[in-house]
Amino acid sequence: MELGLTWFKYTPNWKGNRDLPESEQLSLEIKRLRPVDTLYEESEESINKWRDEQLKRWINDPEYGDAITQMPLDVLRLIKRFATHTRKFENFVFGGEEKTDPVEIFLNIPNPTTSAQKDSLIMEIIQVLGETAHLTGQELKNYAARPDGSTLE
Repeated sequence: MELGLTWFKYTPNWKGNRDLPESEQLSLEIKRLRPVDTLYEESEESINKWRDEQLKRWINDPEYGDAITQMPLDVLRLIKRFATHTRKFENFVFGGEEKTDPVEIFLNIPNPTTSAQKDSLIMEIIQVLGETAHLTGQELKNYAARPDGSTLE
């Protein structure tokens, strides 16, 4: 049984994405969380160091800088997890240009600030990160999220 770290392709259900022709669907690869990824909480110092190094491009951008430097620690932790556990974004288009950088996608993806946030694309991807932490390599190959948010295993 394959238990190791596994990257798997995920096609979000968000706003009927899976009903689109395959060539138009949003998709990305997600890396299964390991226990070590879920059993500790990084210190404020290490998260701020990561922010200052990895988000430097956006901190220096007047459009994002102030907001990023004032983000709560929990949001920075979320961005870091998203950035380190996602890749190979396909069809994520902003302003006519396809984006593939996880941080850039996280900072620009539509995400309501109301109670509808739980139905947002970013929250769907984060939920999948959590749901798949316990799956084996074979289960990840067969993973699919159902519209009700549960999984087919």
